[in-house]
Amino acid sequence: MEPSEEDKTLTHRMWHQELENILIEGGLRGYRDDKIWKYFEDRVEKEEINDYLELLLKEDKVQKFKYNRHAWWRATINIKKKH
Repeated sequence: MEPSEEDKTLTHRMWHQELENILIEGGLRGYRDDKIWKYFEDRVEKEEINDYLELLLKEDKVQKFKYNRHAWWRATINIKKKH
């Protein structure tokens, strides 16, 4: 049985919301990219996660920092604002 488009959309929205909540929980420190990938590894492709993080960055909903070969991501106050 294949998931319906509605199920796919719901699943898509659910991991987006979950990622946003994780970033909010990370506070000022945020989370390293590899830790985020590991959290979602069996459910979401790494490229999808990166694409969504980059979209949030363009919307000023997250900040990205490079430190020790890793990107660190943290939420901004805009993360809960709707488009």
